[in-house]
Amino acid sequence: MTPEPILAANGKNSLCVNGGIIESVWVPGSFVDVVDARDAMRATAQLAEAGRMPMLSVMTDVEISAAARYEFAKSVDVLAIAVLGSSAVDRVVAAATSRDSQYPHEFFTSRNDAVAWLNGFVSGSGGLRQDEPDSAMAPRSR
Repeated sequence: MTPEPILAANGKNSLCVNGGIIESVWVPGSFVDVVDARDAMRATAQLAEAGRMPMLSVMTDVEISAAARYEFAKSVDVLAIAVLGSSAVDRVVAAATSRDSQYPHEFFTSRNDAVAWLNGFVSGSGGLRQDEPDSAMAPRSR
């Protein structure tokens, strides 16, 4: 785990690395605009250190603008993302965010299930597992 979390988006987002997974936690009730998304992506790039890593994104009760969703979808530092939420609204927000992404994307209500899924993408090289098919790049939602 990184010693100190990196704060992004004017403190609305806290990021750290735990067990080879970037953990991104958004403050509940936040509104994320494109500037916030770009700042969070800069912090992600800093943590990934020029590689691609899986990410757990905790987005309970977070609203994301269309421009921010599009910006997140362009991320080149994310290998796969598990969005952790708690409501049907969170699921809809996660599904909308995944539309244009080029990496596997799943929604979970269980942190343990989300981390278990992401652990399938953790490798010593930081890349896709050797048995991961190219079709896994299609965004999904659970």
